[in-house]
Amino acid sequence: MKKVLFSVLISAIIPLSPLLTNAQAGIFKVRLMVDKALTSSVMITTANQSVNAYSNFRFPSNLQDSIKAAIQKTVKTQLFKDATFIYDLKADGSRRATLETGTYAGGFPKMNKKRAFFGYEEEVYVKIKLKVQGYKGPSLGAVGVQYSNIHPTVKFKMKAFDLDKKKIYSRKIRLWDFDKITSISYTSQLGSITNTNALNAEQIYQMIKHTLLVFNEQEERNR
Repeated sequence: MKKVLFSVLISAIIPLSPLLTNAQAGIFKVRLMVDKALTSSVMITTANQSVNAYSNFRFPSNLQDSIKAAIQKTVKTQLFKDATFIYDLKADGSRRATLETGTYAGGFPKMNKKRAFFGYEEEVYVKIKLKVQGYKGPSLGAVGVQYSNIHPTVKFKMKAFDLDKKKIYSRKIRLWDFDKITSISYTSQLGSITNTNALNAEQIYQMIKHTLLVFNEQEERNR
């Protein structure tokens, strides 16, 4: 009987491993940018170099949820803590979230670190940056008509802070291994019109999903 009681006491004293605890990581800021160069099928550049990009790009609600789930999974994989999104609240009690602009994704928390620490009690506070960008390659063609490729890339950066606001985690990755998209520009004295084989929301999501998968796999190999 004494041995049983002793074992129970020891079990109560020894801390659980990170994988077995219910510790929380609060994701207080997510900045997700998608370059209009990838999502605009038509771009007009005037003679004074002002650019008008025509795009109705946005993530539908199901893909927003999928991206949020992928981010939560990544935070849990990296920090061994269940992750939740925490939002600053407006005066009416509603969540203060990022706005959908066609370049920046909406629906994500956008608190600063001070507000996060003041408003929530978490063990770890997490900030995320995601950039989906397009880089134009060299142009080929005759005068007035130019053909080029746009190289998509995804950059993911994650930082975490402890209760003392000390940075305890910082890591980033950038991937270039995505299919190029084609672009054709027609130029005149008034400016240029560029037609691009633009990407849709599902294709952008798959790029983000792949990047987070590689991010986690690399970390697993380094452990």
